[in-house]
Amino acid sequence: MYVLKNNDKTIIKIIIFIVCLGLGLLFAHVYQPQSKTDKIYQNALKDYNNGNYQNSYYLFSKVSFTSSLKPFAIYRQALCAKALGDEASELKNYQHLFNNFPNFKLSTEARYLAGQLLVEDNPNLAYKYFNKVTKSDIDEDFKVASEYYKARITASKIRYSNKIFSRKKVADVEKSFRNYLVKYPDGRLAVNAAANWKKFNPNMKSKDAVLTARAYYLAGNYKETSSILSKTKKEDNWALLAANSYSTHDYQKTKNLTEEGVAKFADSVEERDYNRAVDDYLLLFEPQDKYKYSSKLLSLAKGKGKDYIWSIKCETSPNSEKRACYEGLYSNYPEGKYAQDALLNLLIIEINQKDFANARQSARSFMAKYPDSPYSPLVMFWAGKIEQKYHNTLLAAKYFQDIVNNYPDSYYAYRSFWIMKGVASSVINTKLDYKPVIYPYRYPDKGDILYSLLEVKDYDMLVKFTRDDFIKSWVEYERGNYAKSVVIARDAMADIKLKPVKSDLRWRLVYPQNYYRQVKNFADQYKNNDALMMAVIREESSFNPEAQSGVGAIGLMQLMPSTAHDIGSKHGIEFNTSYLFNPELNIKLGNLYYSTIKGMLEDKDVSAIAAYNGGIGSVSRWKTTLKYNDTDEFVEQIPYDETKNYVIKVFKSYWNYTRIYQSR
Repeated sequence: MYVLKNNDKTIIKIIIFIVCLGLGLLFAHVYQPQSKTDKIYQNALKDYNNGNYQNSYYLFSKVSFTSSLKPFAIYRQALCAKALGDEASELKNYQHLFNNFPNFKLSTEARYLAGQLLVEDNPNLAYKYFNKVTKSDIDEDFKVASEYYKARITASKIRYSNKIFSRKKVADVEKSFRNYLVKYPDGRLAVNAAANWKKFNPNMKSKDAVLTARAYYLAGNYKETSSILSKTKKEDNWALLAANSYSTHDYQKTKNLTEEGVAKFADSVEERDYNRAVDDYLLLFEPQDKYKYSSKLLSLAKGKGKDYIWSIKCETSPNSEKRACYEGLYSNYPEGKYAQDALLNLLIIEINQKDFANARQSARSFMAKYPDSPYSPLVMFWAGKIEQKYHNTLLAAKYFQDIVNNYPDSYYAYRSFWIMKGVASSVINTKLDYKPVIYPYRYPDKGDILYSLLEVKDYDMLVKFTRDDFIKSWVEYERGNYAKSVVIARDAMADIKLKPVKSDLRWRLVYPQNYYRQVKNFADQYKNNDALMMAVIREESSFNPEAQSGVGAIGLMQLMPSTAHDIGSKHGIEFNTSYLFNPELNIKLGNLYYSTIKGMLEDKDVSAIAAYNGGIGSVSRWKTTLKYNDTDEFVEQIPYDETKNYVIKVFKSYWNYTRIYQSR
């Protein structure tokens, strides 16, 4: 057995020391305390947001490999390089990301972006990247775009190769171009897809050529659209050619093509082209003549699309003819795209005409046929009101309760709740608690990747990583983009079929209490309901104090300067028009104005809200000419759709502010 000598032991100790020193230095280089990592990342992000991309790139490179922020830092480095025009470094960082962090959520997107950079210089590698993207679980739009790039690369190979390619390969190339243009006719790559397809097959089928022409039309290149369509069949091109002619001011051609097309070739064109041609045709005439010419076009129409023209005719019909028009549309196209709207309009007309027997049947037919319709709360509400007239109180109560349970945030839940509680007024004075907008979910645990992003406030990466619309809304709120935040949250909540409980934090994004202190102060001062004033601001400006309408209304409560100055002078408030962008002054004058018109309308909030939009003169006239027995019948009969919808939206918001923030 060999025995270690003293010299051997010394050498081994030295080796161990060197190894430990090396490992220590490596550990010191790789490892960073989280606080240091966060500080480096935050400074890098600050430089990035200030446009100092070179230093930002350097700082992001210093983020430790042991940190969960490292893949985000690499992605950020790619963005810095892109901003600097350094494609080589941009590509290197994308490759670094998906090679070293293959399971990272943004790595597939990085692979797609790398493929885009390589399309011209290294198409084979680009094809490989795009092929992996198409087989991943990334969003569909990335997959469709990747299929387009694969087709573009393959098409180029076929064009410049002496090899003979299979019919299937050629067909697959065209299929990918076709799929992109069908799904994204106005997409960012649409014109490129059209151009590459034309190069690949200059003699494509007529219908395919129309697809390429549509991409140019939607991009505003009417000359190229016309050139392509001149080589296609009339039965395929008439609708798009009619729209293109309208855009180039050849109105006679638009008229002739549309009239001939709906009569002879309706079944040969895409629905969107058909409808666009019809819309442009009707724009040739004065608004008051829309009924006349939609009737003319309907008399000519044969085949597919006729029900679209019929629906326009019904919309523009004189009131005396609307019922017969919608009855005809529904009976001729009971399964058509416009049948649901036709049946709904029939129900409303029957209610307004006090024909409750037929309205009762229409409501029951609607609920049976369209159980998941967005109009369900409206139909169920009127079904309940009709059953009340027939003294079926239990069935009526069931309808109302079902609305409150299943559509808790709707205007008709508000009306149903008021009816069940026997509340006579449209609003009630109740104390609201102030609840700030906060992160809309349970805050991530320490160590969670989302926690790290929130700590360094990299909101762009947070949104990109989660792709959650409520988080996106919260980010916009944090940035002070209140209007954008409300719209995103509103649309996201509309997509949720089973609504969350009213204490859910997401509701605060849909109905935030921005400027509530000022609203509460002035609402109390001028004897207005604070929740209702919050609702007015939400619907008028979505809390954007800089909002300005096309007709000149200004600020949070969208006051016309002349109205604001008039109401101000009566109360000794002098100001320059530009001051209306000041939230406090705008809210004060808005409350003063609302209080004034409410006092002129017997202190009725429904009338005052209608007047806030439609004018006090119009509302005074409607109250004397319309035949109604209660608030619901009055609202339903408001002859201006804009004002009727405004009243419904404001009271829906009022209901939700009360529902979400009412003190317990």
